[in-house]
Amino acid sequence: MSFTMAGCGTESTAREADSVDLTSLDTGSYATAAAQVTASDAGAAGRAAEALRIGDAMPLPMDIDPALTINAGGVRPFTSVSDLLIPEMRGGKSAFGWLEDTAFTTDPTGFTAGFATSAQTDVDADLGYRLTDLVLSFDNAGDAAAAAEVFASARFLDWGEGSGEPTRSEAHPGALLSLQPVRQVVAGFYPVGSFVIGTLIQNQEKASEKISDLPDLIAKFDKAIAVTEDRLKSFRPTPPDRLTSLPLDPLGMSRLTLPRPAGDRTAHEFNGALDAHGALHREYASGAALSLFAKDGVDAVGYGAGVLYRTRDDTAAKDLLDTYFVDKFRHRIESPAGLPGARCTKYHGPNRHAFPFDCTVAYGRFVAHVWSQQRQDASQRISAQYAILANDK
Repeated sequence: MSFTMAGCGTESTAREADSVDLTSLDTGSYATAAAQVTASDAGAAGRAAEALRIGDAMPLPMDIDPALTINAGGVRPFTSVSDLLIPEMRGGKSAFGWLEDTAFTTDPTGFTAGFATSAQTDVDADLGYRLTDLVLSFDNAGDAAAAAEVFASARFLDWGEGSGEPTRSEAHPGALLSLQPVRQVVAGFYPVGSFVIGTLIQNQEKASEKISDLPDLIAKFDKAIAVTEDRLKSFRPTPPDRLTSLPLDPLGMSRLTLPRPAGDRTAHEFNGALDAHGALHREYASGAALSLFAKDGVDAVGYGAGVLYRTRDDTAAKDLLDTYFVDKFRHRIESPAGLPGARCTKYHGPNRHAFPFDCTVAYGRFVAHVWSQQRQDASQRISAQYAILANDK
């Protein structure tokens, strides 16, 4: 969701903090104070926390292939396989690419939590290829193996080119793979211990050129499986009977992040936080974000009614604000009343799905970024997020 924006100038965080009258801010119905993170359903909260732990542990797509640096959407923690159904995906509803929804509507026995990540090699989805990688955690190896069979039974959506055919990997004979040769897509599920790794490779460029290259698809699949499996070796899943004891805010970020109202889908699809590595799954250009995160010491990112970045210190926060949030298609508009340090923009560009309004602000070592369909709502969100940070003393 992030983008880069330069040349907007920088105000002093200290001067702004002294001059802002919090009572004058229009925060609408949004919260203005940090609150302890609690849950009415400890079991559900524990599974959500486990999903975020998986995201922090998973390899980034660019760890699998350095060329995979453009977020392809559908990146999220999930506690139900039905969470993977994304209506806006072209041709179908499955977040796992091009498969039928049937296998993703009922949680299999023993499923605990998972994380999905996806990236492509070019901003133009018709160039290069796209990888989608899932990790699903189960109570035991038996449940994982059974679930892999169920997932693998899903057929490709048939748009007149067939619903796919079985194929196999010599390197991973236990993987259950399907191939759609016309569209140059391979999807497979690989049970390993109490995990199922799901990987989909789609080469739209070769499909458009009517080039069939199954060896290349399988090689990319094998690399994704190998890297993901290796990363999971150092991850210890939480035993089912200890999920309710997982800390709900281990990074200390959720309490400071503007909560997402119930039913709101303007910002992210979840509330919670990821560490610096996990957060790179969510950044639009992960390569650029990796360098800037290291430069400014970003160690955690909170998600709610926007995004909250925690940097090394005040100076680093101002650098992140000045360096990261610029786009030539976004033009400055008036800041919210009472908060002159907030930078708000309106989008004028070719992306039909871009939110028209967004605002960013720095406070201490934090940088907040919000967006909305409505200008007033964006202003209220950034004002409320600023108030949360300023009130937390």
